[in-house]
Amino acid sequence: MIAKRDHNFFWGSFRFRIFFLLMIMGLLPLLAGSEMIKRSYRSSIIDQKLSELRYTCQTVAGQMSGNSLAEAVDDEMTRELNFLAEYCGGRLLLVDSSYRILFDTYGVTQNKYCISEQIIDTFSSRPYEHYSQKTEYLELAVPLRTKTMLTDGDDSITGVLLLSSSGAWIAKMINSMNRQVLLIEITGSMILFALSFIFAWTSSTPWKNLVTTLNQVLDGNLDVTFSTEGGYNETKEIINTFNQVLERLRSIDQSRQEFVSNVSHELKTPITSMRVLADSLILGDNVPVDIYREFMQDISDEIDRETKIINDLLTLVRMDKNATELNISQVNINNLVEQILKRVRPIAKTRSIEIIFESFRPVTADVDETKLSLAVTNLVENGVKYNNDGGWVRVSVNADHKYFYIKVSDSGVGIPKDAQTRIYERFYRVDKARSRETGGTGLGLAITQNVVKLHHGGIKLNSTPGEGTTFLVRIPLKYIE
Repeated sequence: MIAKRDHNFFWGSFRFRIFFLLMIMGLLPLLAGSEMIKRSYRSSIIDQKLSELRYTCQTVAGQMSGNSLAEAVDDEMTRELNFLAEYCGGRLLLVDSSYRILFDTYGVTQNKYCISEQIIDTFSSRPYEHYSQKTEYLELAVPLRTKTMLTDGDDSITGVLLLSSSGAWIAKMINSMNRQVLLIEITGSMILFALSFIFAWTSSTPWKNLVTTLNQVLDGNLDVTFSTEGGYNETKEIINTFNQVLERLRSIDQSRQEFVSNVSHELKTPITSMRVLADSLILGDNVPVDIYREFMQDISDEIDRETKIINDLLTLVRMDKNATELNISQVNINNLVEQILKRVRPIAKTRSIEIIFESFRPVTADVDETKLSLAVTNLVENGVKYNNDGGWVRVSVNADHKYFYIKVSDSGVGIPKDAQTRIYERFYRVDKARSRETGGTGLGLAITQNVVKLHHGGIKLNSTPGEGTTFLVRIPLKYIE
């Protein structure tokens, strides 16, 4: 387990992967280039030596032109052949067309026959040149050509000059070159290692800074800001996204604090009122029955208000849970809206507010009937609460091939522009005094928005102060999880 953890630690590191990739990309061309240099140098030096030996042998061969190869090997030529063999540091054989050795600088095989692949190839006009790295010897076979009348001026091969020369000095030069190339490889590898390490370290710095800042956020510090200086385009995009997320977290944290403060205030206000009323009754002597009943009625109203706040809070808590808790069924939306308006009409009638229902077509959709009924009820009740006496509330139902629409319009007081972006915040009230008078808790639109979102729908507001407000709810006909 320890070895596996260590392996993952290194291979999972961005810095290590960049370093490893750069080393591979640098070492492969370096080693390949070094090998090409060594091969090129080895081939060049061998070709150079073979060319030198070939020229010397061809010069000697030119001096041996004649009709009889045996006559050409006189004392002077013997001395020259011995000098050539000594100069080349090797052994020289002279073989005639019958494969008989006419001359051997070692004197071991003279007048014997030599039938070898090299000799046969040379007599067949296939020159033979070879360097053996194992024995460190150069072998060269040069044909001896003599012009005869029978061949109409063509050259005929009458013999072969076979030279075997020591190539020890070639091996020394190749080894010296290999050492120099090895030194270059080591130096290049060290430079490559340093540059790869520096680049890998600096290239991961933006990611390291990002992790450091995220750890600060993890510790609860939401006042930090992710810096985009010195980063790449990719990291800048990620950092900008993190900054937006962090800004959202700050907003959520601020909303949470405001929510807790608002909840505390909203729950405390009825309790304070009840405490004042109760103390007045307790401290008062001979309190008249009418005043006693009035105070008790006020206390009962405050209890109802406290109960409504608690119920709305519980509803919001349930709305915040997963959408899988929706009880989806096929519901007739037209009938649902008509039942809601039937319940609200008695309240609207007390203020002479007319409620109008428009159904453009029958609509059946997959919804949670209870939750959707709560959302629509909130919109209609708000249209009544924040309306003028003698006004109107118009509710319409429509649909297309994909969505159904519920529009709630009223002739009420309207919502100011600066408040329209905040009306879905919990406990937010445009007119706090009037909201309390109408019994509002500031949670109705928050509940409505949550219900619409749980159904994968949307809600849109259009309002003009003094003229009225319109809410348009759009929900898919088919619910898809």
